[in-house]
Amino acid sequence: MSEFTAMLKNEFRDLPAQIRQRFQDERRAEIEFACSEERENNIACAATAMLEAGLSPAKVQQMLQKHWDLRRSEADRFIAWSQEQLASPVN
Repeated sequence: MSEFTAMLKNEFRDLPAQIRQRFQDERRAEIEFACSEERENNIACAATAMLEAGLSPAKVQQMLQKHWDLRRSEADRFIAWSQEQLASPVN
């Protein structure tokens, strides 16, 4: 076996494992993104439902922070979005 062939063989011996790891990493990132999107959707639905039920924005903020472990700014962002949705005439 020539030195060049041995070098190529050595260089590419881990290629299947690297390809498999890359594929797994990409799938894991896709799943994490989908979970994050679904979590945000659920929080938005919860905020909208609470506002629609007549809770004050302060109480909704408190509930989001307690049950979804959000920072105040995150809760406020969901509340603002929900208020916009409830105010839009498309509902």
